[in-house]
Amino acid sequence: MPSPAHSGVRPTSGRVREAMFSMIGQDLTGLGILDAFGGSGLLAAEAWSRGGDVTIVERSAKQVAAIRAAASALGATWTIVRGDCISLAPRLGTFDVVLADPPYAMVSDELVERLAVCVGARLMLESHRDTELGDAIGGMTRIRRKRYGNTSVHLYER
Repeated sequence: MPSPAHSGVRPTSGRVREAMFSMIGQDLTGLGILDAFGGSGLLAAEAWSRGGDVTIVERSAKQVAAIRAAASALGATWTIVRGDCISLAPRLGTFDVVLADPPYAMVSDELVERLAVCVGARLMLESHRDTELGDAIGGMTRIRRKRYGNTSVHLYER
């Protein structure tokens, strides 16, 4: 159950979400999952529905409230943190999988480097299809890149 998105939130399309989870795995039971840019909460809900232990970071108070309402309606026990994931990253700890669907204008090698401190195993990053990122960043290697319309999905592993 996605939360309503306010202006400026670009929920990940169903096709791209399915592709992302086919890359990282359908069964996430027992894995720590960080949704670094919570937005509508769709990625977190997908990860939770596959058994992931979900933490969401979102800076918008309005979106945090909507995500909390969605979690309550689902009976989900997500950890929801209001704040900026880039500044919080060093204090969040590490997660098996980090999901990142930031505003496309933010996507850069530097963003990947800053998120890398949270990545225990894999980083799944969504970007505009034309965004170029390095193949090796922050101790991780990009093992896959797929394009879907105007979107690219990058999978990095430690």
